[in-house]
Amino acid sequence: MAKKSAISGEYIITVEDSGTVRVCKIYDNVKGSLREIAELNNFEIDPKWTTQEAGRRIVREFGNGKIAEIGEYVVTRRDNGKIETYRTYDNTKSALREIAAQVGFEINEKSNTRQIGSKLVDFINSGKE
Repeated sequence: MAKKSAISGEYIITVEDSGTVRVCKIYDNVKGSLREIAELNNFEIDPKWTTQEAGRRIVREFGNGKIAEIGEYVVTRRDNGKIETYRTYDNTKSALREIAAQVGFEINEKSNTRQIGSKLVDFINSGKE
C-alpha cells in the first residue's frame, strides 16, 4: 500500500508503507521509448515503421505478442493495437536524482533513498516545482 505518492511529468514516485520508494516512468513519447529499448537491445527499428508497427515487432520479439518485459522496460500492445511503454527503475536513487534535477529539488547526498524519495514527494506535492 502506498503511504504517499507524487506525479511529475512522466514520473510516478511512490513511497510504500514500509518506506520503500519506487519510481515508474510512463512515456508520453512512446516511439522515442521504443527507439531507446531497441537501441539497448540491439534491435533494428526501420524509420518508416509507425509506433504501432515498431511496438508490435518489439512485443513479438521480446514477449508473447501482447506484453514484453525487457529489463526495466515494459511494452504493452492493447487489443486495438495501441502501444504503451513504461519503465521501472532498478536504481531508484538514480531515478530520484533525475527527477530532482528536472523539478529543481536539491538532494542532500548524505540522505538515503527512502529519505530522498519522501522529501521529493513532499516537494512535488507542495507545488514548489
